[in-house]
Amino acid sequence: MPHNAVKAIVFVLCLLLFVALIFMAAAPHAIADQDHTKEGRKTVRIVSFSFPPILHYSEEGEFSGTMGETVKMLCEASELDCGFDVVPLKRAYDQLKSGTADALITINVGQLKDCCIPSEWSSPWTAGFFSSNGEGAIPTSEEELIGKKIITVIGMKSPYAFAKNLDQMSADDLVSVLKAPRILSAVKMFLSGRAPLLWGGEDFKWYIGKLDSDAQYVFKPLFKKPVVVWVRKDKPEILRRLNHAFSDLRKNGSLGDGNLLNPSLMKKHYVDAPLKK
Repeated sequence: MPHNAVKAIVFVLCLLLFVALIFMAAAPHAIADQDHTKEGRKTVRIVSFSFPPILHYSEEGEFSGTMGETVKMLCEASELDCGFDVVPLKRAYDQLKSGTADALITINVGQLKDCCIPSEWSSPWTAGFFSSNGEGAIPTSEEELIGKKIITVIGMKSPYAFAKNLDQMSADDLVSVLKAPRILSAVKMFLSGRAPLLWGGEDFKWYIGKLDSDAQYVFKPLFKKPVVVWVRKDKPEILRRLNHAFSDLRKNGSLGDGNLLNPSLMKKHYVDAPLKK
């Protein structure tokens, strides 16, 4: 065989060997990249409680709400496969603390700091008095409650942020407090004239609008706290992704007032809740 032909064959064999070595070296990285893509999405269980129009199930059982749809968008932007469960308030807190849930959408309160870290995303929630007698009839301090008749919802903590001695004042007959078991029943009591003052969140307007769209009232906010996604401390990757997504959504204009979805996106995604009478 001619010398030049031998050299050509050797060159080709060396070239093939070189290519094979490059492929073998790259293959583990390719597999790793595939695994990374495969593991890139995480399954997350987020709990909340029913609080229309903020957090709720639709008539068809779809999780929605103004804050609900916003958190869903945060999950999508985070490449998190979020499953949402709407459960009673106490159960939601218990599941987060026990670890059967990864995160909880609720007000930023100190009682969760031992187990969890709040997201950088937050949206304000306000509460105060609804009045059927005009704004001048609304008390703005605990002392101004004396002699008033008010309606509250059992389990709501915000009335005590406004008047920490409310129960004692009621026991001393300084203020008349009618306690309703649910938001809906409290709003019905207010609309029927059982008391001229109702303590509740601004979201109570949703109930009033459903029950009596012509109702005359004023609302004065007296309490404000941010709603956040509380994430368990042992799930730092979930929190990191949510925070990164929040930054991205804010930059690209997906979020509007109160860090909720901008109006066009909200109209597209929001599904209303049924009024459960």
